[in-house]
Amino acid sequence: MRIVPQFDTYPRLVNFGQSASGKAVLLGVFALGLVAGHERLWVEMTAAVALMTYFPAQRRLIASCGALYWLIFHGEWLQWGFLRDVAQAEGQRTDWTLTLLVYGILAAVFFVIGLFFRRVSMRPGSLPTKRPVLFLTAGFALLLAAAALLPIGGMTRVLLWGAVVVMANYLWYFAYALKDAAARTPDGPLLQLGTLRPFWGDSPLPFTKGAAYLRKIEAHTPRDLSITQLKAIKLLIWVAILHGLEQALHVFVYGDPLTKRFWFIGHGDWIAPNLGVPTLQAAILTPALPLPMAWASLIAHFAGALVGIAGYSDLLIACCRMAGFDALRGSYRPLQSQSLGEFWNRYNFYFKELMVEFFFFPVFTRYFKSYRRIRLLAATTAAATLGNMVFHFFRDFRFVADMGLWPALVGFQVYTVYATILGLAIGISQLRDPGRDRPGSDARTWRRVLASAGVLSFFCLLEIFDQEGRSYGLGVYWSFLLRLFLIRN
Repeated sequence: MRIVPQFDTYPRLVNFGQSASGKAVLLGVFALGLVAGHERLWVEMTAAVALMTYFPAQRRLIASCGALYWLIFHGEWLQWGFLRDVAQAEGQRTDWTLTLLVYGILAAVFFVIGLFFRRVSMRPGSLPTKRPVLFLTAGFALLLAAAALLPIGGMTRVLLWGAVVVMANYLWYFAYALKDAAARTPDGPLLQLGTLRPFWGDSPLPFTKGAAYLRKIEAHTPRDLSITQLKAIKLLIWVAILHGLEQALHVFVYGDPLTKRFWFIGHGDWIAPNLGVPTLQAAILTPALPLPMAWASLIAHFAGALVGIAGYSDLLIACCRMAGFDALRGSYRPLQSQSLGEFWNRYNFYFKELMVEFFFFPVFTRYFKSYRRIRLLAATTAAATLGNMVFHFFRDFRFVADMGLWPALVGFQVYTVYATILGLAIGISQLRDPGRDRPGSDARTWRRVLASAGVLSFFCLLEIFDQEGRSYGLGVYWSFLLRLFLIRN
């Protein structure tokens, strides 16, 4: 029995979705789903999806226009508050001239990257074509180091940090676009624009990857589009359920006021009966916290992380599917995982895909070819450890701006431990006999339950070190882990 009906398998609904009235109904339901999910740009989102629905032959072109519209009018990812603070600290103007300056930086970055793409397409066997992520990440690392270390000020510093902001938010989109530029039949610059921060994406992590993936999953017939959009509606219902679970967790576990989480309650600070569990960060910083409460805090945090990433990613994929691209979900049944590697794949699919594409495969195809086990372990740790650290350190570049490069690197030690343990654990798990590591569907139920419980327990405990802040050292988190098992240090 499924929680959400499989609308895309109902022949009558599929046929209805192919008609003009059916498309209008699906768009209306989609708009209502966005409103219910408090999506503030639901009007623009619905309009973009409607254009792509009624003019499917121009879908990719409309996607590019949508990406450009979002960049100009809803480019919050350019982090205007941070750039205004930098400009104000350097005695520069923060009015319309800063806006013009930032878009000028954006144009300059796109121009330079475009020249790089052209070089790659003209020289398919060159080193940049074979190792695009190496060139891109090395270039961004040098840019970030220059902004943090060079003794500069005034407009020059504003320009450098503006370039850092642009590159940090487009880095992995550029990586996918560069990979597509080396393909036999790449998209042109105009269609590539639709894959660079597409209108359904709101993250430095590319959801739906690059142009090659969009070409593969695009709906080419009215029937395919109807099925894909019914899948989107199905996902929106699931997102609403996840959103309700997340709000209930905050109200009945953490003790947030009802009116803060459920807008229809009314006014006032009504507190529902709750467990009064502290947040994980508060629990870690409270040595005298009772053991049951410490465990409850960790388990609640892990449950919130599972629900949060699933709700966020599935909302983006629902919008992508409504646009006519049958993308895989970002999080799919992680509780059923039978191995560590399977959980990592199910929990955050597109992040895993990014790590595999640009860190796992480059190592796996080039090094330790005569040593199968070492080759697999090295490639896995390159993805789950090195790539994981690179992605998050670059994404959180503001710590470098606030603290300086070296303190930001030192403060990254907690997440470094998280990524190291994760990479080694997944690598070792993959080296084991698959028959013992992952019970198949024919295995007894209790074996599958025990395997899933072991996987979830590992990731729940590892969540202690999944901290991207820089305020506390590693000892604080180790101490909390030991306290969970009645070990006082």
